[in-house]
Amino acid sequence: MVEEYIHFYSNNLRLEGILTYDEDSLSFPAILICAPHPNLGGDMDNNITTSIARVSADRGFTSLRFNYRGVGNSECHIKDIAQRFQYWDVSLNGGDYTDAVTDTHSALNFLISQIGKEHGIFVAGYSFGAFVGMRVGAESKYIKAFAGISIPFGRYPLNFLPECKKSKLCIYSQNDFSTTVKDTLKGFESLLPPKTLELMENSDHFYRGQEDLISQKICTFFTDQGKESTR
Repeated sequence: MVEEYIHFYSNNLRLEGILTYDEDSLSFPAILICAPHPNLGGDMDNNITTSIARVSADRGFTSLRFNYRGVGNSECHIKDIAQRFQYWDVSLNGGDYTDAVTDTHSALNFLISQIGKEHGIFVAGYSFGAFVGMRVGAESKYIKAFAGISIPFGRYPLNFLPECKKSKLCIYSQNDFSTTVKDTLKGFESLLPPKTLELMENSDHFYRGQEDLISQKICTFFTDQGKESTR
């Protein structure tokens, strides 16, 4: 497995990321991985995002995970650390998160520049990143399907999804501080098919010890979507 540190630009800000792929060369299709919220310790080295990258490389995918602006070594227009925390806190509480969406679109454009437009691209996100990934997946014609882990249903409006008919995988737990089972089921019900709901038993928001199982489920889901598109 190869992990290649890269950078790309979003709103003239230099963001960092990691391409992960099989030792031989970039493989197809590809997965864009969206990290959790920065103010909750979310970055591209999160236990879930790194598991998806590693497992997907073993399954023949190329993946790109990255840090949003102001996270890790990614640049930010706000230099003061306290002000940067306040800036991100707005989106944590259901406010404007369009900068994260912009960064994710920029990451997608970089991934396309590496593998081309003709290959299938999927998006997988965790927590806040699941919501951002869903929005980018709904907006971009290059995303074939998307998977979300602990999607924070009930915190953000779903107005971007009513007409989205792309395949969706939603993974959740019964003891998640970021959302409730009631909100998850209600949010899932509002999504158009095709859609799949997966419950991880005996788990919480962090899915400790279940990361690779989740990653395998996501890779199988994306592999099946790729088979469907070739029929």
